[in-house]
Amino acid sequence: MSAHAERRAAMYRAELLERAGLYYRLGYSAKRATARLKANVAWDFDAGNSRPAGLTDRDIGEIVKAAYLRRATR
Repeated sequence: MSAHAERRAAMYRAELLERAGLYYRLGYSAKRATARLKANVAWDFDAGNSRPAGLTDRDIGEIVKAAYLRRATR
């Protein structure tokens, strides 16, 4: 993966982590937050634009899990 692709993927992951934190603060369940983020990513990368590495549905679930665990321990 090129340096540009790595930075791009890191930016997307950081944005998803921020959104997951927002959904946590709004009272969304982890399941609902994951579904919203998956739908958002699907929308962002429709029409033949492939998702960057690190943005699979499984990756999104792990991002939400990390965000919710981090918030719960504060």
